[in-house]
Parts: sequence; C-alpha cells; structure tokens
Amino acid sequence: MANITTTILYEDEIKSLNKKYAFLENIDPESPAFRNWNYKYAHPLGYKKIKKLSIIFIGQTGYGKSSLINKLIHNDIFKTSDYQSCTKGLHSADYFLHHRNKAEKVAYSLSFIDLPGIGENDKADRQYLNWYQNYIKEASVIIYLFRADKRDHSQDEFFFNNVFDKKKAHNLICVLSQADKIEPINRDIVLSDIQKENLKKKKQDIRDKSFLDFGDIDIDIVPVSTHLDINIEKLEDKIISKLKEL
Repeated sequence: MANITTTILYEDEIKSLNKKYAFLENIDPESPAFRNWNYKYAHPLGYKKIKKLSIIFIGQTGYGKSSLINKLIHNDIFKTSDYQSCTKGLHSADYFLHHRNKAEKVAYSLSFIDLPGIGENDKADRQYLNWYQNYIKEASVIIYLFRADKRDHSQDEFFFNNVFDKKKAHNLICVLSQADKIEPINRDIVLSDIQKENLKKKKQDIRDKSFLDFGDIDIDIVPVSTHLDINIEKLEDKIISKLKEL
C-alpha cells in the first residue's frame, strides 16, 4: 500500500461510534488482523505509523457508497450527490482504538474507506483497478454495493471475475442499495408489500449469480435504504460480526 495515499477526512475515538464497537478497544495490538500503514505527513498527535482494521466500500458510481458510510458512522463526513461521482480519490474516517500506544508513535484504528466508483469511465477504471485489488487484499470487511433497481450486472460480473480476490470471500458483505427504488416506486415512508416481495426476488437473483459462487461460503446480502433508514442497523451488525471473527 506504500504507493497509495488515503486522505483521512475525519478522526475520533472508537467510543464515538455505536457502543457495539467497544470490544475493539481490547483487541490484541499484535493481532495479524491489523495492517501496517504510514502517515504521509506529520500527525498532530505525533503518530508516525498506523495499524488499521479497514472496512472498504466498493460499487459502481452513483450507487450510494458515501451516503451509506455517513449513515453507519452517524456523521456527514463523505460528500454525496445524486447526479455525479463525488469520490475521485481514497477517503476514510478513522477511529482510534489504542491511545495507550502513543509512546510508540503508532496509532491503531478502525477505518471506514470510501473507494471511487466502478464504471465511471475506462480511463478512471484502469487507474482505480490497482487500488481495488490492494485494498481488498488488506481489508477486514468488504462491502460491495449492488443497486436494487438495476438489472444490468455486467460491471459486477467483471469485478468479481477479474478484480476480487476469492480468498477474501469470507470478508465480503453484499448490499442491495437504494431499496426504496425497487419497483413499483411509491412516495410513502415505508416499503409496500409488493416492494418487499420484489426485494426478496432481487436478493435471490443476486445470490444465484455465478460470479458470487464461492463454494461453501454463503454471502450475506442486505437490502438497505439510506433514505428510509432501512436495515442500516442490520448491516452494522453484520459488519461487527465480521470484525469479531478476525
């Protein structure tokens, strides 16, 4: 990861997140789950190195990665737009776990990392390809976003067949984003029964895709809506479950 720079947009203590993450304060600092990173510039707290547990978010442009991270961390850190890609680089929100190691000038953190969207254009995809592969290799949890209202999965098929490291399948959670846009769309604050049924069908359709066949590993698929706050807590619980398996 030495040649890839992540811009840290926000830093705070792990206690500022949901208390469900509190167990991370006691994780062994020597755990192989941590990955070594370096600060490009001097850190105001004196840290020179950083060891991260990384949660990465991958998906096509406009699928709502940034909005989803904002919901999960309860903070509007990542720029969002309904009309264009906002993530052109690698951005993160980091939460410190081990301040007692400050004397060693090593920070330990849980990092939520927003990667640029897949399928923006051919030139961008070539640039981002190496980023995806490197971050997948290092990630503790990988969140891959599908959109509930999209039928074309050619980009997803390419990603899982050519970019994704199948050895990391046990770290993967798939999300059906923008669940409120599943047909037939309504303007209510809850999903209709027909929408709920269509979400079940869409979930099964995704599960049956050959590119998500990882043998005995049953991939979690969670429909979410940041607009209606659907299954945000459920996704958070899935993430925490993956972190506890490290």
